[in-house]
Amino acid sequence: MPSFDALLAMPGAAIALQAVGSLIAVLLVFLVVRALGLGDDVRIADESEARALAEAAHCGFDPVEVALDRARIGALLRNRAGEVMLIRRHGARFAARVLSSHAGARLDRGFLTLSTDDPNFGTITLDLGEKAQVWAASMRRLGAHA
Repeated sequence: MPSFDALLAMPGAAIALQAVGSLIAVLLVFLVVRALGLGDDVRIADESEARALAEAAHCGFDPVEVALDRARIGALLRNRAGEVMLIRRHGARFAARVLSSHAGARLDRGFLTLSTDDPNFGTITLDLGEKAQVWAASMRRLGAHA
């Protein structure tokens, strides 16, 4: 059996060794990403999960009305006080904001596009179907943009 130095002296051996090392590194990164749950296709399962997300985001927010996006990437929730919370997918998790204004709302048929005062939260378009018009109209009660 030839020595390690003799193997490296063979034409293309160093390149093959680099390729094997790179493949092992890529597989290790893949395993770490899977173990951390990164890259999953996260969606809101149902209204009860949306309610739980709202409670986790804002203690005491008790929704009485929920509208889920058809793709389950976001939701709108309203509590008894008339406050509206927007939940949206943010990477492999969900982020939520209580909306203070209807100024960032735009209706286009069954789609409701919403943005907040928080530039880090971004803008989301929810496919609410027939509920989009009802939610857009009811959000006017939130007041003018301050």
